[in-house]
Amino acid sequence: MTPSELYTLIQSDAQAKALFAAGNDTDCAMRCGAIAPKLRQPVPASIMRKTLAIRGRWGGLQRVANNFESPDPPYQQARTLIDLITAGESIDLDNSAIGDNVPMLIQHNLLTVQDVAEITKLGDVPQTFTAVDVGAARQEGLNNGVT
Repeated sequence: MTPSELYTLIQSDAQAKALFAAGNDTDCAMRCGAIAPKLRQPVPASIMRKTLAIRGRWGGLQRVANNFESPDPPYQQARTLIDLITAGESIDLDNSAIGDNVPMLIQHNLLTVQDVAEITKLGDVPQTFTAVDVGAARQEGLNNGVT
């Protein structure tokens, strides 16, 4: 986030704005981390597999993906997900290879809407800010004549 964007974020929240005005850059930075939009990041395959196992979905997906005589759909959708996870790399949950298959996996009860919500949250990471970042936002405000 640029200093200008951080300044706008601070101004949009009463608590962050009060901390900023009081010169409490450390607490303001913490508040900004709480209110800033989450960033998306790929999820390690091991965490994805563990989440599916804990939710009782890994076995069903594997069973369908490993049965070459399984009807398609959902064979190909399950196979794609299993292949991505067993490749062992991080998985971009926003990739269409994942997203396009989800409705079919839900339709065939291999995943639920709740499963998808939990898996989607795995890719959400809070932004972190420091007092230095808040200081740069303060300078940005001063440069633009608004602080």
